[in-house]
Amino acid sequence: MADPKKSTKPTQQRGGKPSGSRRSLGITMIAAGAVAIVVAGALIFLSQRSGESGAGGASAAEVEAGKLTGVKEVEERFAGIPQEGAILGDPDAPVTITEFADLRCPACRLFATDYLPAVLDEQVRTGRAKYEFRLWPILGTDSVLAAQAAIAAQQQNRLFEYQDLWYVNQQDESKEYATDAYVDGVAQALGLDLEQFQADRQNETLWSPAIQDVQVIAAQNNFGGTPSFIVSGPGGEKLLTGGVPEASAIATAVDEVS
Repeated sequence: MADPKKSTKPTQQRGGKPSGSRRSLGITMIAAGAVAIVVAGALIFLSQRSGESGAGGASAAEVEAGKLTGVKEVEERFAGIPQEGAILGDPDAPVTITEFADLRCPACRLFATDYLPAVLDEQVRTGRAKYEFRLWPILGTDSVLAAQAAIAAQQQNRLFEYQDLWYVNQQDESKEYATDAYVDGVAQALGLDLEQFQADRQNETLWSPAIQDVQVIAAQNNFGGTPSFIVSGPGGEKLLTGGVPEASAIATAVDEVS
């Protein structure tokens, strides 16, 4: 379970940690924490752990070298689906499935690997719903740095491939591993423009408002941890939080709000 007090504890400076983001990271975490307190008081953020981190994926050293597991499968999973920023699928789809996730969360990895493929096939490819992915980093400063990288990939309309490939190769949650080389390795494996990616992940104006906005949404909806979902449509809104929903639960929520 993630402790919000631990999530704001600064880490020691290490070689290879993304440069230029320490000051901004502190500002964002303090501001986000203040917003959460104002909106919801002493809200406790929990991360439901499930499964073993990184099972079957590449090692951290392999990721840093750009040698990741599952690149072809990830690219095929999203092939042919329209993607614009944080939105996947037909922008005119009547229902929106919004996931709030932490890239270092094992439960989020479980959803991504076991249930998301069916959601894509049954809901997104059919045009019943579009999918929105929002970064909610609650497992420490390393999670925020990982979120910065994902938001940088979003600028090249590759957010979904980036987050999915990260989950396939996710490392041990108890270790900090989001170094410059690691986040760049994921981008390199996907063929992203590295120069743009490196500049964007250090651009506070891209990631700071997005992360703070999610903190407010999480507090307002009393999210129980990551992953959490809001499924909204013409028939209303359905909140799924406090566990890892199977594809059938997502389908039921889509039916209820359609």
